Amino acid sequence: MKENNIELELYLVRHGESVGNAGLVDALCDDLKHDPPLTEKGEKQAELLGRYFADFPLDALFASGMRRALQTAEAVRFYQPDNGAKSVQVHKVFTECNTGEDTKGRTIKEINLDFPQAVCAPETDANKGIMFYGKDDSDAVLLARGKEAISYIRRHFYKGEKVMIAAHAAFNTFMLYAALGLSHEQIFDPSFYNTGITKIIFFKEGTGKFGDVHLEYMNSVPHLVTEYLDIKY
Repeated sequence: MKENNIELELYLVRHGESVGNAGLVDALCDDLKHDPPLTEKGEKQAELLGRYFADFPLDALFASGMRRALQTAEAVRFYQPDNGAKSVQVHKVFTECNTGEDTKGRTIKEINLDFPQAVCAPETDANKGIMFYGKDDSDAVLLARGKEAISYIRRHFYKGEKVMIAAHAAFNTFMLYAALGLSHEQIFDPSFYNTGITKIIFFKEGTGKFGDVHLEYMNSVPHLVTEYLDIKY
């Protein structure tokens, strides 16, 4: 199969272990309870992820506006080669589910205090908080947002680019469903490990050997296996 038949290589990555994942969110100040950062272990996971992609230039690197996703994406950006992604593009469409009505998110200027290389992704408003909230968080609604996220990426990348999205376990599920054309009623609930990598290839219509969308691997963690022995499959 010819390389130029590939329109997009998409890497969905879950953030590193967060304070919320570790069950320690109650110890945080109010400002961080709805948007917890990575733990020390999570920071190490993100570093290992970045090192794993150090010789693999990405054409674009995206993240939700939440700290744990931004920290993970920034670690990848930090280790990118000279011809790799130079910034983290932030878009609220990638935000995790159930963030809370009182959480509007930080603006890009506020985010830049911690992440100077973060920029607003195209079609976003730099003056608004980069967080997603919806009163209806049913699976059907979340799948519709997953379709919106995949459509956004597909509109902007279709010339064989390699793109990573650092996001969240639950919403990565719905982006995966959307990419594969699955229903929200599918009996299929993937378990994404912290910094697990899922690779999806989109082929030019009619050129893929097994269809136009190919799930190459899911929840892959080769960067962690020598450091952490508690990985469960």
